[in-house]
Amino acid sequence: MKKWGHMKMPTVLQECVFDKEFQRSPLVYQFSSLGSLDEKWMAELAASLSSGYSEDKTPLGLGESSIIWPTVEDVRCSLEGYGAGSAIPSPLKNVEKGFLRKYWAKWKASHTGRCRAMPHIKTFTRYKGQQLAWFLLTSANLSKSAWGALQKNNSQLMIRSYELGVVFLPSHIKEDSHEFSCTTNGGSSKGIVQSNTTGKSIATKTKLVTLAWQGSKTSEVITLPVPYELPPERYSSEDVPWSWDRRYTKKDVYGHVWPRL
Repeated sequence: MKKWGHMKMPTVLQECVFDKEFQRSPLVYQFSSLGSLDEKWMAELAASLSSGYSEDKTPLGLGESSIIWPTVEDVRCSLEGYGAGSAIPSPLKNVEKGFLRKYWAKWKASHTGRCRAMPHIKTFTRYKGQQLAWFLLTSANLSKSAWGALQKNNSQLMIRSYELGVVFLPSHIKEDSHEFSCTTNGGSSKGIVQSNTTGKSIATKTKLVTLAWQGSKTSEVITLPVPYELPPERYSSEDVPWSWDRRYTKKDVYGHVWPRL
């Protein structure tokens, strides 16, 4: 059961020792399709993604969760106009649930010039300021099908989808490279994984930071190009989350309404 879905994350995170500043630090969920969710399952997911210990063996504890999701206005004014909404395919019945209101945060990426480029990637992260405890790039959207849901008094995990993801941890990024690279010459071949007396890898030697990091760029600081701003800006009372099966009569940047007539 601990090999799959959100139950795999505690297995991974509990093998690392994190800096104590990540205790109760926030979580971000960013994806392109929203499943039919409920508060119980959201708490279940947050518990798994909040796993891990600091150096004094204190659990990191639950962090406040945010969902980065484009607003209707974001899609309307995007590079593709309303057409971009086809790649953010969540129905109104899933998006309009009242309990989600406290989670909504805006897709903003001014520092990368991507504010008007609507996202289709799926990422999940835990952060403090501009420093990342970990970063997950995955095919999984936010749904029970993708992440699984506990059943039968938490004795089994019901999961429907095959998904693939990569967790970036400070302890597993190569040294001698100040920025993350997907190429073989992006850093040295020498790893930086260390172990403490318990055999657990230590994730505190190297810092994984965003592009907006303002600290000194030492050999221990690795930049990961997170495509959105942290902390994410919460929705205002006027913001409406995008849903692709709603009618929008205000014309987009190309003069179109939605759905197109």
